[in-house]
Amino acid sequence: MLFFSAVIVTSPHSALAADNTVAAITSIDGTVHLNRSSGENRIAIGFRLMPGDILETGSDGSLGLVFDDDTRLSMGPDSRLEIENFIFEPGKSEFSFIVRLFKGTAVYVSGLIAKMSTKATKLITPTASIGIRGTRFAVHVEEIKS
Repeated sequence: MLFFSAVIVTSPHSALAADNTVAAITSIDGTVHLNRSSGENRIAIGFRLMPGDILETGSDGSLGLVFDDDTRLSMGPDSRLEIENFIFEPGKSEFSFIVRLFKGTAVYVSGLIAKMSTKATKLITPTASIGIRGTRFAVHVEEIKS
């Protein structure tokens, strides 16, 4: 008897219009929290993120993300980051990547958005906004005490 097995491989560039997700968690260690307007907060490797999601790592936490354009972002301990906007529609020439780092450490490696539209990518901190033109960098933001 002969059995066939099919494997469907999808590209991270595929449009996921039905679910409005924009990135996947690729690594997780220690304490990590998701704040989502729907109240969902259980995450694991492979979990899909949406614009508006706020991610927080504890003092023992770290997190790795890959966005649908292959942008890679890692968060270190005691970090807080919001995915403000992400649009990757090459067929329509529509691009936007905006994240806000409230505190902590992040390492960024640009994906296709920064290469295809040099003014569409921004990392915002409490005291500065970084326009990204296709690069790699690390940034650390001290928490501002009120």
